[in-house]
Amino acid sequence: MEAATRTVVAAAIMQNGRVLATRRTAPPELAGRWELPGGKVEPGERPDDAVEREIAEELGCGIEVTGWLAGAVPIGSAHVLRVATARLTGVEPTPGEHDALRWLGPDELDPAHPDAVDWLEPDRPFLTELAALLRDRPAGTGLRAILFEEDDARAVLARLRADGYDAELVRERLAGEDDDEDHPWAVLSDAPEPVLELLVDEHDGWLDREHQDPAGGSTRHDPLELPTEPRRLHRP
Repeated sequence: MEAATRTVVAAAIMQNGRVLATRRTAPPELAGRWELPGGKVEPGERPDDAVEREIAEELGCGIEVTGWLAGAVPIGSAHVLRVATARLTGVEPTPGEHDALRWLGPDELDPAHPDAVDWLEPDRPFLTELAALLRDRPAGTGLRAILFEEDDARAVLARLRADGYDAELVRERLAGEDDDEDHPWAVLSDAPEPVLELLVDEHDGWLDREHQDPAGGSTRHDPLELPTEPRRLHRP
């Protein structure tokens, strides 16, 4: 009797118009190549539950499955790969058993792009649909919520993700300075301006409007001339 095919699930975690790719370290013949993270579905486990569990185990972060890409791709003779689309719901992913993470835009999923990564063969058939999805998703408002305390920044990040918005946390650099110790934090999100205004007001931050992308996209910026303290003291 022919052995049953076992399902492997992977997550296309999308954030601000980009998708997360992870670089493998094992087995030796696959080390250094890139994939969408995931793993095997356990007997009796729902695919949605399996991909969320695998990401928590591999990357130490929470995700919510938002859909599935079309089709399935064989991996050898005993497994078949399916790919879920997902968004982050908690902390930022960490490499875990991988040795590198990269957020890739839709153009970088084209093998001909100069910054393209060396994808594993089973992942490649999903890249065209994934690139189209990324192009259809808003890349962000172009506004950044600037916070002066890490706890405030992470609270804003968690609230935005809990409300279903894409959001990521970056460390700002003050112009002319290299030391990160006293630098503020920035939350980049696709949330509308009124939502961000309420959150920065609650956490004594401010919105960076001067460097808004005219096209409405979220971009990386050069060091800014930022205030050195909150606009008002924290309320007791």
